[in-house]
Amino acid sequence: MAGIGFRLKNYFNDGGLLGSIQGTIYSIIISSGPWLISVLTIALVSTSAQGEVGVDNLYIFKSMICYSYAASLLVFGAIEMPMTRYIADQLYNKDYTTFKGVYLYLATAMIIFGSIVSFIFYSYIDILTVIDKIFAIAFFCSIMIVWLSMIFLSAAKNYHQIIISFLVGGFVSFIGSILLGKTYQLTGYIVGYSFGQILIAILLSLNIFNEFKGIDYSTFEFTRYFKKHSNLIFVGLFYYLGIWVDKFIFWFGSTGKQVTGLFYTNQYYDTAMFLAYLSIVPSLAIFLVQVETNFYKKYLFYFKAIDRKQNLDILNINVQEIIDSVKSGIYNLLKIQIAVTLISWYFADQIISYLYLPSMMVPMFQYGLLGAFLQVLCLIMNIILLYFLSHNKVLLHYFIFFVSNMVFTYAITFFDFRYQGLGYLMSTFLVFVLSFQALNHKLKLINFYTFMGQAISEE
Repeated sequence: MAGIGFRLKNYFNDGGLLGSIQGTIYSIIISSGPWLISVLTIALVSTSAQGEVGVDNLYIFKSMICYSYAASLLVFGAIEMPMTRYIADQLYNKDYTTFKGVYLYLATAMIIFGSIVSFIFYSYIDILTVIDKIFAIAFFCSIMIVWLSMIFLSAAKNYHQIIISFLVGGFVSFIGSILLGKTYQLTGYIVGYSFGQILIAILLSLNIFNEFKGIDYSTFEFTRYFKKHSNLIFVGLFYYLGIWVDKFIFWFGSTGKQVTGLFYTNQYYDTAMFLAYLSIVPSLAIFLVQVETNFYKKYLFYFKAIDRKQNLDILNINVQEIIDSVKSGIYNLLKIQIAVTLISWYFADQIISYLYLPSMMVPMFQYGLLGAFLQVLCLIMNIILLYFLSHNKVLLHYFIFFVSNMVFTYAITFFDFRYQGLGYLMSTFLVFVLSFQALNHKLKLINFYTFMGQAISEE
């Protein structure tokens, strides 16, 4: 996402107060657009639907959306990192000719796979009508297309169109759900909401074709990246498994509730965690515009200096600039995120009360706030490690995140509800410590790992 980050940074550097406001809004939407707009839309739709549709139907509607996001991210996680690497290599070579063809191959494969999987899943939910199931399947496929599109659009110049796509789609989901829901109840809400998300997928796809114009050809070269960088498949997969495994345990465990068929939920834990995740939106936006862009410039200077065969003193200066950029970026991020997290934690009682939620959710929300704070720091540190090709180290971190979150959360289910969320916090803290140590070690020995990692040849 550094490509868009450089362009958004101009708003903060040259645009004054108005430019900073615009840059902040744009960076929030681009860094968190899919899930942020969806969460807000669901909240608005749920509030409006309470008087129109029964509680059971509302749970079905929310479960459909939640399950679709969970499943789509797990599928997407398996292809995200290898495809990001492929696109990055093509961008480095200034070769955009394969983008449209590769996008069509992957989009088609994801639609076919998503349709089959979701068809099988929804065949076990008898309460839904045929129309419900058709649009639920379309919604699931559209979400996967959105994730896929954002990989290709990470280098987009026309980021305004990306923002418009999310805003228009979110607005259509909200209005469509409300208007159709009043007449057709659950079916209306599913159709209306799904239509808006399908629209986002279509608009983003059109953005890709408009962004990368010119000669294009078909190739399956990208498939080699899944073999060449097979560890990256599991990097994304374990990361998303780590994010969702605690929810799965609370859904299907003793504290969960069956909505209908295969739909299970734990409304208190889910709501508390989603509210907690909203608190890290500032960090994601700051990382997009400041941390990654500043780091990337120093990172690029360092490797250009190596290409130009600069002496060791110059390389050491470049290394120190990399370290300083990482420290400065994370420090600036911490100033904002610590304030947001601490204020939210301190006023947790008032926030939960204001949203008319039960007070039992307060400790879950507080654990979630601290866990999300540590998770976003882990994410940033591991992204930086990926720049230095520490694939196996990042894979280990995310595997530990998945396993530890599963073990700690399961153990917590045997205790009082006041400790729900503590397992997630303990897991993120463990991975934070490991990620910090790994990044600190890597930054201190950049020259060693860079040169000793090269193949030795007779030349």
